[in-house]
Amino acid sequence: MKLNKKGITLIELIISIALISIVIMFLFRLLIDVRYSENNTDFNRANQQTRAVILKRVQQDFLDRKLIKIEDKTNSTNETSIDLTYKDGSKGNITVDENSLSYTINGDTEKWLLEKQNNTTVIGYRCISFTTSFMQEQLKEEGEFYSVKITIPIIVNKNSKNILDDLEFFYIGEKSDLEDIESAFPNTITLGQYDANTCG
Repeated sequence: MKLNKKGITLIELIISIALISIVIMFLFRLLIDVRYSENNTDFNRANQQTRAVILKRVQQDFLDRKLIKIEDKTNSTNETSIDLTYKDGSKGNITVDENSLSYTINGDTEKWLLEKQNNTTVIGYRCISFTTSFMQEQLKEEGEFYSVKITIPIIVNKNSKNILDDLEFFYIGEKSDLEDIESAFPNTITLGQYDANTCG
């Protein structure tokens, strides 16, 4: 058996170094992503039960009582307040500040505090947004159903959003439940004292 004593060429060496560099960069990036994900989901894990209770409580009323109107009732720079009207005549309210969320239905209020990951983690009360299918003219005119989604972001590590931690309330209803489509929902995607500099 003959051995190739030719050795390695300069081009083969350059290609090998390039390939090794790509692999190292990939592994380094993967390590950063894993650490970032672990840090951000600490908040999620610490508040998993509380978040589940909030989502179930509010979402259940959306479904059982049938959400037919949202009004922005914010009158303070330290919180966002959203009034909810249901088909059965009951009135609800979601109020959010940087530390807590409260939900009121027919005068009864439940309040939840979310455990902070650190001093820079807050509830994004100045970043609350919502979307409805009525924002698309074609969907507004056609079909029997409409959808509403309210997003309350969790701001982790200063201005970084982490959608894994966000509180999202979703509802699909029948247009026939609405008295007036034009006044049912605000004609904007933001609620409260929305701050574009903070929310991006």
